[in-house]
Amino acid sequence: MYRTFALTIAGLALTGVGNAAAEPNIQGSFGFTSTAACLTAMGHVGDPNTSPPMANPTPGVALPNSGFNASLQPNDTPNSEAFSFSNAVEGIRTFDGRGHGTVKGTTVGITVRPTLGLGGFPHFLPAASGAEFSYKFTYVVHADRSWTATMVPGSYTETYTAGPRTGQTSTVDAIPPAAGMISEDGNTLIAAQVAPTVETVTFSNGDVHPQICHRSRVYIKLKDRDHDHDDDHGHH
Repeated sequence: MYRTFALTIAGLALTGVGNAAAEPNIQGSFGFTSTAACLTAMGHVGDPNTSPPMANPTPGVALPNSGFNASLQPNDTPNSEAFSFSNAVEGIRTFDGRGHGTVKGTTVGITVRPTLGLGGFPHFLPAASGAEFSYKFTYVVHADRSWTATMVPGSYTETYTAGPRTGQTSTVDAIPPAAGMISEDGNTLIAAQVAPTVETVTFSNGDVHPQICHRSRVYIKLKDRDHDHDDDHGHH
């Protein structure tokens, strides 16, 4: 009787990530918090020190000298107007157990090194911001209990709730794939981007931001909604 009970508890402990001796899997909702930072290379036009402020000359299209070269330096080097920002994120990543999932969260960020001067384009001041975001992803779990996740192209949306872009929205062409590991009990996941990759953010006002970011995440298993019918409000 005791042996049967112990085996039952051991099996429950692995629910959501598969049996360690068999094929591992991830299923259910995992909460996360993390920080991230990005280097943004919008390029620039005009003289930021002497020209009057300019409107975006190519709304919805990146400036010709935007982006990064093969050494991952801004293309408008040596007098680059590149800037950096960082943010803190919290949210929920949900895995369906069949290789697909969703992410939903909120972010608070600061821009600490903006374009200098008030002329040319772009031109803006240091600022803080807040936003809500979501996207879909696909994932693969490997036999060694490692896993990788890739954003579904076109699924990312972000709405700004505080700061200079309040009311605007943005999309990202593709957040770089993340790779990580599953803890022995399956209740904790870790993941990070493992290579610097250019991603492009397009804002609803026409600004286009090529950027390279570093991100890492720690995920904690949450109570599954599917098994919590009495909790209408949930805790996710």
